[in-house]
Amino acid sequence: MGAILYPLYTVANLVLAIWSISLWQHSHNANILLLLLVVAGMTYDNLIISLGRLINEGSFLKLLNRLRFLLHDLLIPLLVVVAVQLASAAGVFWASKPILLSGCWTITFGLIGLALLTNFKHLELAPITFAGSLRYKPKNGQAPILTILIALLVGVAGFYIWREIQWPWMFVGTVVMLFGNALPTKIFGSLVGSAVDFAFILALLATQIVLS
Repeated sequence: MGAILYPLYTVANLVLAIWSISLWQHSHNANILLLLLVVAGMTYDNLIISLGRLINEGSFLKLLNRLRFLLHDLLIPLLVVVAVQLASAAGVFWASKPILLSGCWTITFGLIGLALLTNFKHLELAPITFAGSLRYKPKNGQAPILTILIALLVGVAGFYIWREIQWPWMFVGTVVMLFGNALPTKIFGSLVGSAVDFAFILALLATQIVLS
């Protein structure tokens, strides 16, 4: 199943990236550019998992997978800025304060630095096969605390946007993403996680379009 789904996820994310480029060319909105970077990372993530069986286990595939986690640590914190900017555009009172709009970048860079120091610096990978796919995953198997924290921040912003303009989809997308990624990987692998991550970013892009 993974041999079919991961290539489909790759194509879906690539289409989303192309759409994001088109949106950015028309609006030059910084938020869309940030989301495009995240989508690019997701596309790479699914592509490498798709190609795992073809490349086969070894140092090269391990390096490519290591880059997956580096991109994750560099790009996912950008969603903090995206969430605050979306909330500000929706008229959420606390998100429109200048100190928060500028401070969210400080928080983002702090989260990137923390992720690199606590996650990537000590990252040790081990190969794993699941549903016909081959990838490398962290040996420690710890919960991605920073990712969960970022998702919760996005969810809070989504909730206030829902209250402000009656648009629930950013909040719903975050809840779906958190639930999907909470499912046990021993049973579902990352198949569900990749799908809900796509839905999550799609919800953020849709929210940006509504607020533009």
